[in-house]
Amino acid sequence: MKTHNLDRRRFLKYTSLSAVGAGIAVKGLAAGESPGKEVMPRIREYRTFGSTGFRVSDISSGNPSNEAVLRTLLDNGVNLIDTGEAYANGNSERLIGRVISDRDRSKLFINTKLYTEKAYPSKEEVLKRAYDSLERLGTDYVDCMMIHSAENTHILKDKAFHSAMRKLKKEGKVRHVGVSCHGSNWAVDTEEGLDKILLEAVNDGRFDVILLAYNFANADRAERVLEACEKKNIATIIMKSNPVYIYGLMEKSVTERTRAGKKVGDNTQRFYDRYKVMVAGAASFFETYGIRDDKELRDAASKFVLTDSRAHTTVWDFRNFEEVRHMLSLSGQKLSPADKDLLNGYLEHLGPLTCRIGCNDCEAACPHHIPVNRILRYNYYFTVKGQEKRAMEKFARLPGKKPSEVCLDCEGFCEKACLYGVSARFLLTEAQKNMEFAAT
Repeated sequence: MKTHNLDRRRFLKYTSLSAVGAGIAVKGLAAGESPGKEVMPRIREYRTFGSTGFRVSDISSGNPSNEAVLRTLLDNGVNLIDTGEAYANGNSERLIGRVISDRDRSKLFINTKLYTEKAYPSKEEVLKRAYDSLERLGTDYVDCMMIHSAENTHILKDKAFHSAMRKLKKEGKVRHVGVSCHGSNWAVDTEEGLDKILLEAVNDGRFDVILLAYNFANADRAERVLEACEKKNIATIIMKSNPVYIYGLMEKSVTERTRAGKKVGDNTQRFYDRYKVMVAGAASFFETYGIRDDKELRDAASKFVLTDSRAHTTVWDFRNFEEVRHMLSLSGQKLSPADKDLLNGYLEHLGPLTCRIGCNDCEAACPHHIPVNRILRYNYYFTVKGQEKRAMEKFARLPGKKPSEVCLDCEGFCEKACLYGVSARFLLTEAQKNMEFAAT
C-alpha cells in the first residue's frame, strides 16, 4: 500500500492527540440516558473462573456510573461486578445493592475490596468493614473479598486480614479471597513490581482470585502472572486493559512557555525534538492503516486481552450506553493478524509515550522518591476514565516533592532505568499539569 506522510497538524487533527483508548469520551447516549428499545449486543463468551467453578462473562462491570447502565449490562449477560469499599465512599456498593436486589443472586459474582496502605489494624476492624460492605451491597455474602491494591509482598501475609477471612468463610459471608495489584508504591516500598507481588500471592495458596493490570504494552511482565495463575487454577480479573495514550500536549506546553517568556529547559527541548520525530513516524504509520481516530487501536487493545483464555474476564468502568454497546460487541472476538501489526506499530512509533503499568523499575532508580507508577495511574483515571475529581484528590495527597519541582531539571535516572524508553519526565510533569490545573 502506498503511503503518504501527514504533516503534524493533519496528524493531530486525525488522531485527536490528547488521550485515546478505552475511556475516551464517545458520542452517543449519556450516562443517565436509557437505550430505549434499541437492541444491545450480548455477551458471547463465558469462561471457567478458576477454582471457583463459576462461568464468568469475558467482559465484566467495574465501578458502574449509574443504575441504568449496570442493569443494561446484567440484562445482556455480564455476570461479574467488581467494586470496593473505597469506591465513591461506599456509594458504589450501595448502587450495586439496589440493582441486584431483584436479581437471582446465584447467577452473579460480586467482588469487593478492603484497602490499607501498610497493614490492617486488627481482625475486628477487618470484620467490621466487611460487614459494612455486605450491608451496603444488601447481600448475605460476597463471592470474593480482596486485599485492595497490594503494594508489597508483606501485606499478602497480613494476619488480621486472613484471620477475618477465615471467620467470614465459616459464616458463609465470604466465599473466596483475592488480591488486586497495580505495582509498588515508592512511598512505602519500591523494591517489588507487579509480577513479584502477584507471583508471591499465587504461591501463598490462600488467594482464589487475582485482579491485575494486563495489556499489550505490559504483557511481558503480566503474562508471567497469568501463566502461574493458570497452573494453580486461580481466577483472574483484568484491569487497565487499554494503555493507549497519545499525548499531543508537548507542542502546546513549549508554545505556552515561550509566549510567557519562560525558558524552555534543555531536557524539555530534547524531549520536544524527540517527540517531533515520533509524531512524524507515527503519522506515516497511521496513514498506512487508514486510521482517522482511536477506534482501531482501542478495539485491537481490547481484543488482545480478550483473546487470552488465561485472562478470564476484563473489568470495565462503563460510563454510558454507547460504551456498553461498543464493548459488548467485542465479546468473544479474537485478535487478528492485522490487529497485531497495528499494536506492534503503535509500540514501535509511540511506545515512549506509554508507561508499562506495574513495572516500577523507574521508581527504584529515582533519587527524588517520585511515585511514578501512582502519578501516571492517577492520570489514567483523569484522562481515560474521566474521574477527574478522584484523580485530583489522590494526587493532592501524595507525599514529598512533585514532578515540576525536580523532573525537568533531573538528568533522567528513571528514563535510563526504563527498558522501554518511556519519556517519564515529560509524562509526569504533564500529569501534574492535568491534575493541578483542573483544581484551579
